[in-house]
Amino acid sequence: MKIAQIAPLWNNVSSRGPSDSERALSYLTEELVRRGHEVTLFAGADSRTSATLEVLCSTRLDRTPDNWSRAGAAILAVEEVFGPRADEFDLIHSHFGIDGFSMAQRCPTPTVTTLYDRLDLPEYVPVFKQFRDLPLVATSDTQRAPLAWASCQQTIYPGVPSELYRFNPRPGKYLAFIDSLSMGKGLGMAIEIARRAHLPLRVASRQNSIDGLLFSIPSKLLIAGNGVEWLGELTEPEKISFLGGALALLCTQSSPSPSGLCVAEALACGTPVVALHGGPAGEMIYDHVTGFACDSLDEMVHVLPLVKDLDRKGCRNVFEKRFSGERMADQYVHLYQRLIASAASHRRFSASIVQAVQTDRRPMAVTN
Repeated sequence: MKIAQIAPLWNNVSSRGPSDSERALSYLTEELVRRGHEVTLFAGADSRTSATLEVLCSTRLDRTPDNWSRAGAAILAVEEVFGPRADEFDLIHSHFGIDGFSMAQRCPTPTVTTLYDRLDLPEYVPVFKQFRDLPLVATSDTQRAPLAWASCQQTIYPGVPSELYRFNPRPGKYLAFIDSLSMGKGLGMAIEIARRAHLPLRVASRQNSIDGLLFSIPSKLLIAGNGVEWLGELTEPEKISFLGGALALLCTQSSPSPSGLCVAEALACGTPVVALHGGPAGEMIYDHVTGFACDSLDEMVHVLPLVKDLDRKGCRNVFEKRFSGERMADQYVHLYQRLIASAASHRRFSASIVQAVQTDRRPMAVTN
C-alpha cells in the first residue's frame, strides 16, 4: 500500500522523542516500512524515519517564537496532501487531530484519523457532530467513551517494538512513575502511595514540565525527603533500565486521557503496573496477572505487597500479544485494507447508479 502519515506539528517524529503520540507514530511508520509498504511521512524537518520524509515545518513549532505563522504554512502543506496530492496514496492516515477534519472530509482518498487528546471536553461535541462520519481511531476505550456515537472504527493501543525493550526477570525495590507532570497526572498521589508503602519512588518525565508542577503540587512533596528521586528526562537506554528495574509502575491518573504507552513499555520489561480505574492504564491491566487496577489510593497501597508475587514473564507475554508495535501495525493494516475496500465498493456503487441514470435518459427509438 501507498500510505501517507501526517504527523502533529508540535514535535518531531522520532522513536526517542518525549511525546507518546510522536513515538507511537514513529514505531508504526517503521514497522509499515519494514513490511514493504510505501510510506511517506509528512512531519518536521528534524524527524527521524526510514520512510520518505516530506517536511511540513523546518523547526518544532513549540520552539519557535513565531510558531503561529509557521503553523499557517504547515497547515497549507497538509491541505495539499489532502487535496492535490491525495491521489498519490491509497490511504491517508492523519495524526493531525481535529484540525485536519475539514480537509479529510473533502479528501477523495480514504482517510483515518488517530486521536491522542482527551475527548470529554464539551467544546469538542459540536466538532465531532459536524464530522461524525469521519473514520477515527481511539487509543483507549476510556478516551472514546464520551463520544460513543462518533465514527470510531476501533481502539488501537499504542505499541512499542518487541526488540526495543528488553525483559528483566528480576524486580528492583523501587516504584516507578513516568508521565507528563505538567498535565496534573497524579504525582502527588504517587508520592503518598510510596510513602505509605515504605518504598522509594523514582520519577522520570519531561524536564520542561517541572515548572508547571511546582504550582500544582506543594513544594514540600518534592523536597521533603519522602524517598522521591527526581530523574528528569531519560535517554532510551536509561528509560529501559528505569522501567525494567522497578518493582512496579504506578499510574495514578484517573481522567480519560488517552495514552497508555508507558504501560506497554513497562510490561515489555516484565514490570507489573498498578493503576487507577478511569484512565487508560486501568483498562490495559489483567488483574492479578499484569498488575492491579484499583479504585482508590488506599487500594493501591494495599495491593503493592502482592506485586512481587506476579510472574514478570507473564507480563512480557501479555505485552507481546496485545501491546507490541507489531500488534499495533497488524491492526492498522487490517483497518487500512478495510477502509480502502469500502471506498472502492462505494465508487463502484456510485458508478453503477450514474450509469443506470444515464441509460434511463437515452432517447427511445421511434417506430412507425
